[in-house]
Amino acid sequence: MASVKLLRRREEIAARFDLPAEAAGCFKLTLVGSGRALVENHRGLGEYTRERVDVRAPAGTLRIEGEALELGFMDGEALLVTGRILALTLL
Repeated sequence: MASVKLLRRREEIAARFDLPAEAAGCFKLTLVGSGRALVENHRGLGEYTRERVDVRAPAGTLRIEGEALELGFMDGEALLVTGRILALTLL
């Protein structure tokens, strides 16, 4: 739970100074339906299977669970996971 508290604190700081959350070291998740998840400001991948993708983020690990998951693209700033997304968890 410490990761979630830290993430919330960073978001509060960013909001207070009218900064984008990414500037405060937070990641940005954009979910389009249940088939695409775009993660910006990531720190790389942990585990990657067709059922689970662990994305390292500044405040912990974002776990994406689903079916037929694929890495659409990945660079130093963003990555796209496609497939049937069933659950998102911040660890």
